[in-house]
Amino acid sequence: MNRLIAHIDMNSFFVSCERLLDPSLNGKPVIVGGRKGERGVVASASYEARKYGIKSGMPLMTAEKLCPKALFVPGHHRLYSKYSRKVYVLLRRVAPLVEYASIDEFYLDFTGCEALYGNDCWAMARKVRDSVFDRTQLSCTVAIASNKYVAKIAGKTVKPDPATLGKKVGENTGVVVVPEGEEQKFLAHLPIERLHGAGEKTQPRLKEMRIHRIGDILSIPLPKLQKAFGPSAGEWLHQAARGLGDTEVHPFHDAKSVGHETTFEKDTDNLEQIHQTLAWLSEKGCYRLRRTGKKARTITLKLRYDDFQTITRAKTIPETDDDAVVMKTAYELFKESHVRKRKIRLLGVSLSKFEKGEEQDQWLFPEMSSKRKEALFKSVDSIKRKYGFHKLEKASSLDPNEKHDAEREGPSPFEKPKIK
Repeated sequence: MNRLIAHIDMNSFFVSCERLLDPSLNGKPVIVGGRKGERGVVASASYEARKYGIKSGMPLMTAEKLCPKALFVPGHHRLYSKYSRKVYVLLRRVAPLVEYASIDEFYLDFTGCEALYGNDCWAMARKVRDSVFDRTQLSCTVAIASNKYVAKIAGKTVKPDPATLGKKVGENTGVVVVPEGEEQKFLAHLPIERLHGAGEKTQPRLKEMRIHRIGDILSIPLPKLQKAFGPSAGEWLHQAARGLGDTEVHPFHDAKSVGHETTFEKDTDNLEQIHQTLAWLSEKGCYRLRRTGKKARTITLKLRYDDFQTITRAKTIPETDDDAVVMKTAYELFKESHVRKRKIRLLGVSLSKFEKGEEQDQWLFPEMSSKRKEALFKSVDSIKRKYGFHKLEKASSLDPNEKHDAEREGPSPFEKPKIK
């Protein structure tokens, strides 16, 4: 049986959601991530802003220099989460298997459903695209292929004209189908930059070997690729250029880590402020972790200095979901890592290596029984979900001189949506 895997990519998702709130942003260069002049990075940029070289992850101040006329929006993350859930629920009605890959990206397995769409894959793709628009007024691209890898690459080739966002579009705008057996032919003419997974280090090396299009890789023998890039990477390039990839859609795919990071408004070397920030990041991470019903074994600290040197350090501990344990570990990692006499620009704490485990003795109230501890966590988390994360935080994470406003809102919107 032929596999039919669809990749759904919401177009300029954060910006499109903001334009639903404020139509005056339509057609203008928009940057989501913070206000003009603030510290932080670009979370999303409109197509109009991208023409100036603005990309996600770029410092806001750099983006402002590139496009002084851009409109800067702090962002409404709960709104993005709301629309992502709407799309997810809709897609589960049109396909038997749906994988929530990210807040704006999904995979669908339509294998065996061809007859429902008149055995017309193009009609299938248009139906999904139009259904998403009718439900949310948001635009998306839909690519169908025999595996997830080719579908993802194909979707990047049919990105719509910015002027069509938020509007009904033509018959085949934003949709593409790569028939089974034609994957290699489809990829061959695409520039090497389209090869998903070939990063900033791999691409220059490929070009040094006179490989400028994906199809050029096929002219290089596998042993030569493995000698140049290593056994695993060489084998991957050999397979990717032929359009071979994973076909398994994981409807209940779990995140591999949870975490948060924050950029200080001003670079700091104030140890009290740093400790408060690590406490807050740990508390937010554990809050999200407990919502998954899991515990973490690895705590990772991310530290970025004012000269942009970035350090990451990790430590494996007995499995836990306890704020105090994570905070203590994060601060220990900080003391071990912070060896330079420079101010700090960014801190991050993430939790990974999830497991189901026994309760640990390390806890804020060690005299409490396990059941009482769980009940307290449950009550605290319930208040946070209902009224916002910032409504109930540990004293160790609070700065008495800081305003705890919408910037410290509830749980991250990037969590997997609930399945109803």
